Amino acid sequence: MKPCTIRYFGWSSLSVTTPDGIFLFDPFYREYCGVQWFTAEDFGPAKYIAVTHGHEEHFLDVPEIARQTKALVLGPEAVTRFLHRRNHIGKEQLATLEAGQTKELPGFRVDAFAWKHRDVNLVKSVTKSVLKGNFTQLAWAWHSATQAPFHAPYTGYRLTLPDGMTVLNYNEGFNSKMTDAEIETLARGARTDVLLGGMQLDFTEDVFRGVKALDPKLILLYPPHDALHAMMGATSRPWSEFAAAAQRAAPRAKVVMLEPGDSVDVSDATVSRFRSAGVPARDTRQVAVGA
Repeated sequence: MKPCTIRYFGWSSLSVTTPDGIFLFDPFYREYCGVQWFTAEDFGPAKYIAVTHGHEEHFLDVPEIARQTKALVLGPEAVTRFLHRRNHIGKEQLATLEAGQTKELPGFRVDAFAWKHRDVNLVKSVTKSVLKGNFTQLAWAWHSATQAPFHAPYTGYRLTLPDGMTVLNYNEGFNSKMTDAEIETLARGARTDVLLGGMQLDFTEDVFRGVKALDPKLILLYPPHDALHAMMGATSRPWSEFAAAAQRAAPRAKVVMLEPGDSVDVSDATVSRFRSAGVPARDTRQVAVGA
């Protein structure tokens, strides 16, 4: 098996690094909701970027990273059209990939699939933030509506590497909107070796359902919205409960709870730390690596 390393930059931003290059998901680095872990320079010479959806904390820094790295950006038409028309990214740097479609790239086969997002109501969010004087939340809603393709389809990606190993980024698919039938259909599409997914709010049983159906060997869970939810007054279940749910669903799998700055060697699930040269070091580790 060729070496493969997965790094977590915070939010929903991850990289998959192999000898064939760096593949980024939702690169996002700016100071946001009072936290910042990395800078644009920390993303390295990426070859590919995939956008999972058009909410601002998944999208706003994609144009800058695309310009900096010259990476090919993949996503549904709503994303690539926005990047071309609003962010002036050249068409030669964009590849439209809708759910159900496949893109063959040097070192990576990319299969796109649809997932469902928990309910988000922009109008309600704006109204609530105005009434409460929460200007950070108001900025989130306004930016989401005006500077990002908010209504772009929710898209996940399964990467297949040359040695056959698969890495599936489920993003925020662990939620009550996904039905058992939809998850099972995704599971039947191909084997899942490495599962990347967000853990948030009270969706512990939804983590259980997803992991049980997909049956991965390595499970990497990350907190996509801890700081954003804190700003909105929402809380999530303890990380230990998400880890327990995943382990209960796949007893033989290795479960790793990712903190910003974690780097995982996929071959043996060992975790190391990487730091930004431009942001002061910080360690917010909450949960040890699961058994």
